[in-house]
Amino acid sequence: MATLNVSLSDAVIKRYAEDPTIAELNDPRHPLRFRYRNDRSRGSWHVVRHDKGDIWRKAANWPDVPARLMIDSVPAVLARLMVDPKAPATVDGWQKVGQVLTWYVERMKADRGLSKERRSSSMSLINRQLLPALDTLPLCKLNRDTLDRHLIWHMQEEYSLGYVKSALDVLKVVFNRALILKKITVNPMAGVTFGNFTKAKIRPKGARLRHVAVVDLLAAWAEAFASDPAGVALMVLMLTHATRISETRLAKWKNIHLDAGEWFIPGADTKSKRDHLLPLTPQAVAFLQRYRESQKARGYDGAYLFPSTAHAGRPMSRSQAFAVFTRYGAGDWTSHDLRKLARTTWGELDVDGLVAKLLLNHSLTDLEATYFQSRGEVLKCNALNKWHAWLDAQGFDALQDKTGARRAVKPAAVDPAGWLA
Repeated sequence: MATLNVSLSDAVIKRYAEDPTIAELNDPRHPLRFRYRNDRSRGSWHVVRHDKGDIWRKAANWPDVPARLMIDSVPAVLARLMVDPKAPATVDGWQKVGQVLTWYVERMKADRGLSKERRSSSMSLINRQLLPALDTLPLCKLNRDTLDRHLIWHMQEEYSLGYVKSALDVLKVVFNRALILKKITVNPMAGVTFGNFTKAKIRPKGARLRHVAVVDLLAAWAEAFASDPAGVALMVLMLTHATRISETRLAKWKNIHLDAGEWFIPGADTKSKRDHLLPLTPQAVAFLQRYRESQKARGYDGAYLFPSTAHAGRPMSRSQAFAVFTRYGAGDWTSHDLRKLARTTWGELDVDGLVAKLLLNHSLTDLEATYFQSRGEVLKCNALNKWHAWLDAQGFDALQDKTGARRAVKPAAVDPAGWLA
């Protein structure tokens, strides 16, 4: 069995496959060998390193990895082995970054473990940013330099740094998942961080709603309740309990226990996928009773607090919910600003930061969870009682009035710092 010196290509491999006397093909241009299998229709690639003799490392199978991809991958494989001689020398069958991204998009479509919001945002980043920038980039050439030139540098000219970082984060998730599932053998994104590309700090967005705006918000909502009870109720619940828009719009009456003073949000509806239990203060109960009566007066006695206006028996859609904030916020503030407003004001009302984490359904450390195991619900209730009492002083009590009576004089804004101290 002979070894033949040739310029390797798929056509050459197929030509000599018909000659059983040829066992191997050697390309003098590259430290690369091709070895035929017994049936001659397949073969294996080997990278050859010289270190006190020839060291052969199998890199891939042919035709899974074609000749052009294998030749292009040799420099990356050698560089990897130079750093760590025990590192994998393998090359994957996917040739382009776009193939990995497309595989992940198809996987996401069937992944029930992802929330609709997470799936939607990830797919948007892949389809609008990652695929246009990296689709045809050879997989073996994906590194910090090509990421910077093809993706990061162009995006940062047009988008916020936070958005650019989110695109990079999605790309890292894609390749990490592909590695775990053994779709690839080497993760080119390993060790890549956003700090590799810029030292600029990503600053959080400033608050667009401050406590001084609450009086005007509540007055406007009290005026609008008669004509738009669902829209007002959505905003009221998000302000009074700092809930997210999706977990609020999906709320069901069977999980609202007015007599017991509890609102249960199942994990399936939360971003964290953890069940969330919120105390209902007397103020919240009074408002919800008024809202429920208004629904029944309009002929609705269904399951959802916020039913869809387009599809019977279904909850308000994301687009319908966001439309509420488009109407009332008019571009000045969004649904998330209500949550931020509540969190900020809690701090000014001396609500403990760890209690705020409980109310926001943020994850706790084991030590924090142990500390709150017996008193967590009491502490949450005390915090919301203080918060809703302050909101009453800003006009929330008018929204609880079943008669819909208007205030003769709008209350003055009260600084929560030191309130009732």
